Amino acid sequence: MRWRGLLVLLVLSLLQGCLLSRVMETRAQLCDDQPPRVRVVQVPGASLRVVFDKPTLSDRDVIRIVGVEPSGTSGTAATRELVYEARPLDRPADRTAGLVSRLSFVYADSEYRLAQVEVPEKFNAVLPPALLAAAANVACKAQIMVAPPSTTFDLAPLDRTTLPGRDALRQLLGPPDAGPVRNGEMTYRYCLMPCDAGSPMVTSLKFSFDIMGWLERAEASYFRYSATVDLVSSTPKAKVELH
Repeated sequence: MRWRGLLVLLVLSLLQGCLLSRVMETRAQLCDDQPPRVRVVQVPGASLRVVFDKPTLSDRDVIRIVGVEPSGTSGTAATRELVYEARPLDRPADRTAGLVSRLSFVYADSEYRLAQVEVPEKFNAVLPPALLAAAANVACKAQIMVAPPSTTFDLAPLDRTTLPGRDALRQLLGPPDAGPVRNGEMTYRYCLMPCDAGSPMVTSLKFSFDIMGWLERAEASYFRYSATVDLVSSTPKAKVELH
């Protein structure tokens, strides 16, 4: 459901050729079709999945949208899978702390087309149903700005107690990055496997908490996207930008 806002951004930022038409078609499947043909599926004990009932975007489109080549690929004549695996920048050997996204494609009309995105399993705990529901209600009608391409979500109706606190996030993500940080903050940085000298830092997460350990602010970057969640301003909101 949060992917609705990201797809809206792509319409603004990738205004050229066949890619634009395919992005707009996918957006229509998500925002206009009833029932939607792009669905978020939450299964207990499994990763969050975004399912495309009518695959439209090609594997080349997706790599261009993400902006980084995948960590690995596999597949057959009928299917293909792209894997993006990020691990903590300061301990890349720690596989258990990694964030793995899997993108599955099916072969149609002489190309591989996106059928499913498997979100890193750890994100299940930081994307509670209440937050997904709130995003779904406003994402396709979000306030959109062109420079830089961005979209803003109103979080005033969101119950903060549905979000993970400091202890829950530390248990989920492990110890934060070493180094000086302000009290009440935790920072995590991730590199794209194989995390060698040529691998980019693809993900960073920064969380701020009140004295009781409740989340006040979150700043995240994920490939070409950045997001800021501000829960303590007079108008709580989330902003997503494409760079």
